[in-house]
Amino acid sequence: MSLDKLVESNYAQLNEIDLYIWQYILHHKRECQKISIHELAHECNVSHTSILRFTKKLGLDGFSELKFYIKWDLSQKSEFTPQIINEACDSFVKTIDELKNHDFTHVCSMIHHAERIFVYGTGVLQNDMANELRRQFLYSNKVLHIAGHGTELDTLISNVTERDMLIIISLSGDNEDAVTLARILKGLKVPMVGLAKTNNCLLSKYCDEMITFKYYTFHLGMTDKLYGCTAQFFLVADFLFLKFLEYLNESK
Repeated sequence: MSLDKLVESNYAQLNEIDLYIWQYILHHKRECQKISIHELAHECNVSHTSILRFTKKLGLDGFSELKFYIKWDLSQKSEFTPQIINEACDSFVKTIDELKNHDFTHVCSMIHHAERIFVYGTGVLQNDMANELRRQFLYSNKVLHIAGHGTELDTLISNVTERDMLIIISLSGDNEDAVTLARILKGLKVPMVGLAKTNNCLLSKYCDEMITFKYYTFHLGMTDKLYGCTAQFFLVADFLFLKFLEYLNESK
């Protein structure tokens, strides 16, 4: 079992500190295979006992076994097979089924009643989805404002109110900038909807609603990075807009 799957299967036992440790490891696996427990604790701004508690919650014997899993993850290579295409197609079908059966009533109500709607994406693909949502919702006379990064976020935080709403688009749902933004706006009582591949993420702790999708990844064999198909992001965009049109029709 990969470290990612190990975390996913034990997610219910993890607290916010555990998730921040995992977030650092997830994005720095190559560095983490070489550092000591004290160095990792320093990077995560936690105690070394917090690292040990995290490993125990995953069912591991300690930090050494955690590093073994990290090295094993990094060593995985892929020989491209037809099964990968089958798995990718299966993730598309499961995403469609999940979205078709998802109750969007509250999300659509939030969109309908919000004075202003802001959309924040954590990366290039997420920003593409944000722009696609903006294009689609113009057809229903709803203007979505794309929230930028840096000083633009500071301006957003300074001006947003509880009469507005924010849509946060993240793949993992554990992106540090997205989670920090969500935590701040939660304190300001701003309604929020999160989009991520799983409910088992930090973002879900702060958002009023989460929309999730199936996301299949595989090793390219050329780097230690995982590759995942991106159609799911745009399937979510399409379904959210279609469900909103359905909501407007039923409201009449």
